[in-house]
Amino acid sequence: MKYSFVIPSYNNKKLLKNTLEALNNQTGYSSEDYEVLVVDDGSTDQTKEYIAGINTNYQLNYIYLNRDENSCRSKTRNTGWRNAQGNIIIFIDSDIIIMPNYLLELERVFANNTKCLLIGNRLMLDKNSENLSVSDILNTYQFDSTNYDLLEFRHFLYQASSYNSNAIICPWMQVYSCNLAVPKQYLIQVNGFDENFIKWGMEDIELGYSLYSIGLQIIINSRLEVLHQYHGKRNDLIVELSKEKDYEENIDYFLKKHPEAIKMRRNIAYKFFEGKLPTSLLLLGKPQTKKEITLKDIRDLNSYKKEIEALAIQGDIAPVIYDYLEDTDIDIWIQSLGRTKNIIQYFPMSKEINTNKMKSFIDDERSRQLSEG
Repeated sequence: MKYSFVIPSYNNKKLLKNTLEALNNQTGYSSEDYEVLVVDDGSTDQTKEYIAGINTNYQLNYIYLNRDENSCRSKTRNTGWRNAQGNIIIFIDSDIIIMPNYLLELERVFANNTKCLLIGNRLMLDKNSENLSVSDILNTYQFDSTNYDLLEFRHFLYQASSYNSNAIICPWMQVYSCNLAVPKQYLIQVNGFDENFIKWGMEDIELGYSLYSIGLQIIINSRLEVLHQYHGKRNDLIVELSKEKDYEENIDYFLKKHPEAIKMRRNIAYKFFEGKLPTSLLLLGKPQTKKEITLKDIRDLNSYKKEIEALAIQGDIAPVIYDYLEDTDIDIWIQSLGRTKNIIQYFPMSKEINTNKMKSFIDDERSRQLSEG
């Protein structure tokens, strides 16, 4: 078996049902190709009975963990991948709906680079989606560059910096366990998630750092989008006040464990991890002369690659790639080059957004959430 989905859940049976139903729809894949493991972190809402009636065309394994003082998201996810049969482990949350092309997009990446940690984005569903079926949700909600309610913070960050992870300072900061995949052998090597993160936050970022530190290339796949089901206040723009103390304690633990990771004063580090620093500070390297390369003709793909590679390693001119093709693997190829002398900025043009307008939306939304407490 190639792929194993690991889904932690706690008292979230209704959203989990949609998550499991969506996993039936993987284009070009059968039950022999993937399995799903639901790890229930001590739910009291009869999750097992509720999902038992779901018709699935894949192998579904349910694991129940009794809650105790050591219960945490890290332990739940570790239990999942350690019981998985697949060579590649996929982590999604129990409020996530994946697209029918999800496994195809994983295959596109891992066929080109097996030593990588793959991350995708989320589309944030609104209250209007609550009573829709999975099929209606998939038909209704697609990427829309003008619908800022739908886009998550990382859409803004990548547009303001690059969809090439090598161009971003601390790319492991963008590793979210709601949508990531990594070969199991590397999880074994770093011992998975750190179970000392008992409270909320940072355990997925720390995993990203650990995998990055052993040489895994972080790959951003702009086509690997999932739908985040609505269940109240969105959690990608601001750390809730009720969770802020726990989050900062976890930041302290991370910095104590990995003092080499970032060199910042503690108060600045909090802002860094909480997404409160200007995105202009996240682009790696010093300002350089840029050369724009527009990809429009697939017949010139090899010529594009030669030009990009030459610019990346010679002289002091940095290439900026605007990809209108988006049916090639050049996004994976660029990121697999690693950190080059001249930083390559890459932008898939179907994901282009107005960063000024989205920044205004983010600022307004953060202010609104803060005022609501």
